[in-house]
Formats: sequence, C-alpha cells, structure tokens
Amino acid sequence: MSNRLLWHAAAACAVLGMLCARVPGMRFSVLLAWCACAALIVYAALCLLAPRAKWAKWAKRVLLALFAVGLVFFAGLEALILSASKPDADRSPVSCVIVLGAGVNGTEPSLMLQSRLDRTLDYIADKPDIPVIVTGSRGQGEDISEAECMYRYLTAHGVDGSRVWKEEQATSTRTNFARSYELMAERGVSGDFAVVTSDYHVCRALRLADTPAARGVAARLPRGAYYDALTVNYYVREAFALANELFLRMDLDV
Repeated sequence: MSNRLLWHAAAACAVLGMLCARVPGMRFSVLLAWCACAALIVYAALCLLAPRAKWAKWAKRVLLALFAVGLVFFAGLEALILSASKPDADRSPVSCVIVLGAGVNGTEPSLMLQSRLDRTLDYIADKPDIPVIVTGSRGQGEDISEAECMYRYLTAHGVDGSRVWKEEQATSTRTNFARSYELMAERGVSGDFAVVTSDYHVCRALRLADTPAARGVAARLPRGAYYDALTVNYYVREAFALANELFLRMDLDV
C-alpha cells in the first residue's frame, strides 16, 4: 500500500469516527475508528522513515506482524461469538429462566433490554410454570433497578408477578449469575436453566455461567439501518470483551 493510500485510509477512519460519534450507542466504534486512524498514521510515518532508518524498518515489520496476529485472533473470537448467537435450538425442559440486565432509561427499558424482555416473553409462552429471575442493580441515570424495570415490563405483559423473582444487587454479568444461583438455591430450584441475553453476548454469558446446565437464548435487535449498525458495533466490541474474559478476567458490564 502506498503512503498516499495510507494517509487516505487514516483520514477515512477519522471521518468514520466522527460520523459514529453522532449515532447513539456507537461509542466503541468511535474509539476503534480513532485507534485505527492513529495506527495508520504511525505506519505511514514508519514507511517514510524506513529507507533511512533501520529501526523504522524493523518497527514497521513488527507492527505488521502484530496486526496480522490480531486479525487472526479477532476472526477466531468472532467465529465463537457468531456460532453461539444462533436462535436456541435446544427445546429441552428447563427449571427456570435468568434474564440478564441491560440499561434502563429512567424507568423504561433501553432498546437492548426490551429486546431481551420480548425474547423472554416469547421463550416462556409455552412454559407457564417456571420462574423467571430478572437480575441487575440500579446504575447511573436509572431511576429504578434493572431488575425492577424488567419485573414491571414482564408483569405488564401478562406474566404472573409471583413467578418473577428480582435480584437487584448484581453489577456485572459475573455477579448476575452468582446472585441468581443464590436465589435459586434459597428457593430449591435446580437443574438446567435458560439464560436470555443479547445474541452477541450469549457466548461470553455462557462462559461466565460456568456450568453445563446453562442454555443460551439469543435476543436480537429489530432490523433496520440504525439497528444493523448497532448490531455490528456490539459484535465487534464483544470480541474485545471475550478476549478480556479469556486473559484478564476483569468484570465488565453487559
């Protein structure tokens, strides 16, 4: 690739970052675009210096090698995420359903949370007796907890409140499961259970569940240009979150 093309690509990434910044929910894409812009500028500078400086030639090779390894690793992670995101094919009986929380706008579910709740309603339509655990605490900008928001939504759509159990202390996916397991043990629930979460999140969620008893149930956003852009953003971001889970194991919000 010529130096001119590198500079043009860097400019395109900068413009993409600015465009993404105007779209709600695309913060990760903004960061990624700006990082790509910076990397291209550094590589272009190394290409200019390489004929005159041996260290620049080696730095250019190292940067290319890191990019190649990173691309292969990213592709592998995305393959895992995509394979787990398919609609649930396993219709075997479950003892309960755990719905993982997402953002709340005041007292109303965010688009992401509503998609999980609608998927829950669809999943339990032929399971009138199993309990549903809604889990998630109150975060910044939220007037009520995620669990309370989910409880209100499900009961407003015909689910008996006595079968919706609220867990309002969890602040991450890992603690979502830990608290939900405590609630299941207290109420004598055991056996296989379903985990309802966003399609891109199923792979990591099942890993964090840390039990073969968990069954993933994927929730999808509606179709449309804006929703499709959000979906791509979340799938790309999830590869980095999964890498964190595999190597760093830092708690991340959904």
